[in-house]
Amino acid sequence: MTKLSRYVSFNVLMAMLLVQVLLLGLDLVFSFIGELDSVRGNYRAWDAFVYTVFIVPGHAYQILPISALVGALVGLGSLASSSELTVIRAAGISTLRIVWWVMRGALVIVVFGLVLGEFVVPHTDQRAEATKAIALGQDYQPGRVAGYWQREGDDLLNIRLVTPQGKLLGVSRYQYDENGQIKVASHAATADFSATAETTGWLLNDVRVTEFLESGESQVSQLDQLLWPVGLTPEFLRTAAASPEQLRLGALLGFANYLQSQGQDAGAYVLQFWKKVLSPLAIFSMVLIACSFIFGPLRSVTLGFRIIIGVLVGLVFRYTQEAFGFASLLFQWPPLLAVLFPILLCMVIGVYALYRVR
Repeated sequence: MTKLSRYVSFNVLMAMLLVQVLLLGLDLVFSFIGELDSVRGNYRAWDAFVYTVFIVPGHAYQILPISALVGALVGLGSLASSSELTVIRAAGISTLRIVWWVMRGALVIVVFGLVLGEFVVPHTDQRAEATKAIALGQDYQPGRVAGYWQREGDDLLNIRLVTPQGKLLGVSRYQYDENGQIKVASHAATADFSATAETTGWLLNDVRVTEFLESGESQVSQLDQLLWPVGLTPEFLRTAAASPEQLRLGALLGFANYLQSQGQDAGAYVLQFWKKVLSPLAIFSMVLIACSFIFGPLRSVTLGFRIIIGVLVGLVFRYTQEAFGFASLLFQWPPLLAVLFPILLCMVIGVYALYRVR
């Protein structure tokens, strides 16, 4: 029995990996062809190819559920076409146990996806941006932010430039009262982050402070240094410089909590956080759908038809999840529900279909 379970799991896993490789190969070719339209100046065809290679891990992470679905259809379908699946069931093996064997094979894909999304994609996507920007002659440095605006409580902050080392250049801070009237405007030439046992904040250098009095006059003072205790850290600034898709789970959660504590919209970061957290469930739901197809309507069809159906269902799932995600940002729905609903819907359909053919 152990040998049989390994046989089923291995066949399905190999089919999933094969489909993943084939889809990535097609994606690499079409992405490279599309990137050739951007070739100009020092950005040559080789640079476009290098850029395409660096974005492949991100695309691989996105198509994992589709690869798992099509791979499960191909792997289980080959067993069904050769009557091996019929023999296994005739030997007294239940449908649920076979589904568990398939899920166990898909677990490798889940682990691969978690490693890819958490440790590989954040680096390769940034490397792709840097490669393209440098080839085009743009001044690109990871972690460098220009013209950044941020609200901190009743204060409005503008930073002209954040260096990759976390140093601030040209810091303007505007403090407002409860009526929305500006009280104090301060401008600092530079700022360095300071974290001590007593306080954490930014040490502003060469500060010019302008206070607006109730009489309508203003009072200007000059300070060499001023400590500004604030929750905005260099890590948050580096997070703000990257798109949510390039961030790890810890960075997504931390920055989302910071934005929410300041009364700001953190929907994009919360949405991406739940997409990453629930990505294993998305893969398992696709595998469950594949199992329900093989034990149901797609048991006796050709391999090509199974692949077409798998790709179509996978694309519908992906675009449905994307649509619900955008709707959650537009209508302020809970991002968790937007990500979870398509997954639960697929699971319910898969479980119901398997129950009918059990």
